[in-house]
Amino acid sequence: MASSTTVKWLLLLIGYFGTNTLAANILYFNTVASPSHFVWNRALIYALAGAGHNLTVFSVDNDTKPPPNVTFILLEDVYKKLNSEGDVDTDYLAMIKTGPFAMLSIYNNFMLGVCKLALEAEGAKRLYEYPEDFGVDLIMYDYFTGPCMAALAHHRFGKPPVVAVTAYHGLSTSSHISGAFHYSALVPNHAYDAMEEMTYCQRFKNLLLNIWEDLLQRHNLIPKTNQLLRQYDPTLPDVTEFNRETKVVLLNANPVIQFTEPVMPNVIPVGGLQIIKPKPLPDDLAKILEQAPPGGVVLFSLGTNVRSDKLGKTRITAILDAMEALPEYHFIWKFESDSMPRALPPNVHLRKWLPQNDLLAQPKVRLFITHSGLLSTQEAIWHGVPMIGFPVFADQFKNINYCMAKGVGKRLSIEHINTKELVDTIKEVMAKESYRTNMKRMSELFRDQPEHPLDRAVWWIDWVLRHPDSTELLTHGTRFHWFVKYSYDVLVPLLAAIAIVCHLVIFTVRRVVFSQKTAPKGVKQKRS
Repeated sequence: MASSTTVKWLLLLIGYFGTNTLAANILYFNTVASPSHFVWNRALIYALAGAGHNLTVFSVDNDTKPPPNVTFILLEDVYKKLNSEGDVDTDYLAMIKTGPFAMLSIYNNFMLGVCKLALEAEGAKRLYEYPEDFGVDLIMYDYFTGPCMAALAHHRFGKPPVVAVTAYHGLSTSSHISGAFHYSALVPNHAYDAMEEMTYCQRFKNLLLNIWEDLLQRHNLIPKTNQLLRQYDPTLPDVTEFNRETKVVLLNANPVIQFTEPVMPNVIPVGGLQIIKPKPLPDDLAKILEQAPPGGVVLFSLGTNVRSDKLGKTRITAILDAMEALPEYHFIWKFESDSMPRALPPNVHLRKWLPQNDLLAQPKVRLFITHSGLLSTQEAIWHGVPMIGFPVFADQFKNINYCMAKGVGKRLSIEHINTKELVDTIKEVMAKESYRTNMKRMSELFRDQPEHPLDRAVWWIDWVLRHPDSTELLTHGTRFHWFVKYSYDVLVPLLAAIAIVCHLVIFTVRRVVFSQKTAPKGVKQKRS
């Protein structure tokens, strides 16, 4: 016990002298039921621990060997209940056909559903074991499941400063906490499968989507969150007030690797902070790369939410047939079970888990077949590996659309996998040098930053700790109703006035013309 205490005091001293900032007590909430979000948040948590801060992390995921100054409090069984209770849609393959309006509604249901399950967990009760005067210097939370436990903690511990973070990159998802605008003509909504250059009809639909997202936030998510959280603390103020307390938003975005749009001053792009220096590969994977043919290796992974073994016999067979037709390449496929509909070709290697970042850093990995998830896309671009995307849901369509626009990837349909089309696409991307050249350029731009995104994130968190009462980066736009924020209250009366004037002008002209036509004609005088 004494030894553990000594280690913690040493860490505090190292944090003070090594970073020239006092170690802070940080409450961190990761209630997003998505392993990729945990990977991203964990990188930030451990970086803050390395800077000398003490973190208590309420999380739906756990890490069994955290640093001494990081304590995980598991919100148990959230994944299990999420997949079994049926209140939240987790059939990701079925979402391929889901339209953007329905997808935004699914996001809302996901936020509320996960928040409810997290609050019901035994681990959540630990929050109320801390005395109200417990010294919390900062609250951080992944806002992709809404305020949830973070709002309760903020109210309980005397309203310390708040930093919102997310492994997502949709700027419009931060609008309610940063005052950011939806730029409907500039960039597609994060749930909309469209390119940057939109037609008039697409821009019209995009405007409606952004309005719908605002309406869902204000009239569905916030009222229901208030109702849910007040079951645990009846004195809790409206969570809108909590959102307005956000000092800084750390967004997993970077203008080099996604459609660009203006950001508010308190939104800090830290895209790719999870990308760390690659580690040596396990012996079995290193051997596969050593024995690979001159053509190289193709990495195939559909991420953490979509399982390759759930694709169905027809799709799996079509993929294996395509791999077998390309013996000049070796394939490493993240496949989560031992059950296969047919024998494996000799050039195909299956693994239930893969060190994706470490593999993408290997020169012999020359193509990445991916679901186009954000973290996977960022890692591929960072390491300069061209992509073939099989987008399934959410932002994945937007990610691969951007890569296609930049000439670094191709997009295929996972719903209708065609062996010949897959073979031809792999051959095209592997053989056409422009894909690799364009990706190399994008990788250089992505890497060329004044500091690593993780270091930037830590600096801004320290900035908030140094200036906890600052409001200079905030905007009063968070207090506007969306109708006022986008000047509809000005435009509607203006357009109405113009319409009234036009109507009066037309009415007057018609009256004059009509009166002239109906006036009695003068009697012509007879000639003498």
